[in-house]
Amino acid sequence: MRPTLYTLDSPDLGRLSIMAKPRGGEWLHDEMTALRSEGVDVLVCALTPPELQETGLGAEAQAAREAGLHFVAMPVPDRDVPDLPTVLPALRELAERLHVGAHVVTHCRFGIGRASLLAAALLILNGVTPDTAWQQLQHARGLPVPDTVEQREWTTALLKHPPLGRSDST
Repeated sequence: MRPTLYTLDSPDLGRLSIMAKPRGGEWLHDEMTALRSEGVDVLVCALTPPELQETGLGAEAQAAREAGLHFVAMPVPDRDVPDLPTVLPALRELAERLHVGAHVVTHCRFGIGRASLLAAALLILNGVTPDTAWQQLQHARGLPVPDTVEQREWTTALLKHPPLGRSDST
């Protein structure tokens, strides 16, 4: 079964997609293999440890690595935002991977709130304005994103950090 990816058209970057959580349990290995077959390089999971267990995704990191994916856990409670200073180094690394052509996929439970929040952050760190990032994500997802006003507002804090390829002095 092919994964349902909501991919942005971004000619200046690699591919960026959001998705709902992969199927877990006995389907987990097949889901990770299917993502790799779709050309996904990096899988970013925003689910919390309890959600991983509840959804049968407790072994997601291992299954992703076995399928040849670079896996990044970035747990964010549902309808919440991450602590920016804590996640900024990982977001910068992901934004750089996207910048050099990787296919990065972010997921949460339904691929609306946290997945789009992290995807928006990667776009903003690549120089896209927050409004444009949200418009692109909403167009790709086909429904309003993110879940909360706080998630949308969180991305404006990224404007205080220079995009890739620029230093604080520029």
